[in-house]
Amino acid sequence: MGCEITRDAAGNLTTIVCSRGRRRAYCEEPGCRRDSERLCDYPLRGEKAGKTCDRKLCGGHARRVGPDRDYCPAHAAEVRTAAGNP
Repeated sequence: MGCEITRDAAGNLTTIVCSRGRRRAYCEEPGCRRDSERLCDYPLRGEKAGKTCDRKLCGGHARRVGPDRDYCPAHAAEVRTAAGNP
């Protein structure tokens, strides 16, 4: 069982939380095992309209397309192609 110890700015012990651990979310890009930091915000169409892709991404694979908005590499390429930018 792993324990997480939290201290305040002065270094005083504030909490100890023990658990079996948190499941780590990993980047879903092929071959990447870095921790997931972001989700793809690409808006879906059709039956899933109103939802987003939500592919888990590390900072290196997320493509920033606006404030607090990231796309996965596949959706970023799709948007570039649709806009006429290769």
